[in-house]
Amino acid sequence: MNDNNDIVSMIQEFKKGGWIMAVLGGLGMLARLILIDEEYNFFNWLRKIIAGGITGVIVYFALYGSSMEPIYKSVICSISGSIAPELFEWVRNKIKFLKTK
Repeated sequence: MNDNNDIVSMIQEFKKGGWIMAVLGGLGMLARLILIDEEYNFFNWLRKIIAGGITGVIVYFALYGSSMEPIYKSVICSISGSIAPELFEWVRNKIKFLKTK
């Protein structure tokens, strides 16, 4: 019963302000897309920004119980959002590799 309460409280905290981490992850990816020289169409930008947001949420939940300062959590979520495409590509390659075995 205690685990269920922990999950509910974690989701309540996410609703109060944790969703900002998704925005920070997406903004981290947007900043990266602006700074690189490669040209992408709108849908590639959107896909990568959404991947950055998803990664920001995953990092938020991974760091939820830590006693870290909020500014550091924000920086970590932004940086993780900016490396989201490589992270998802790595996971996808690992899954493909396991399927071929």
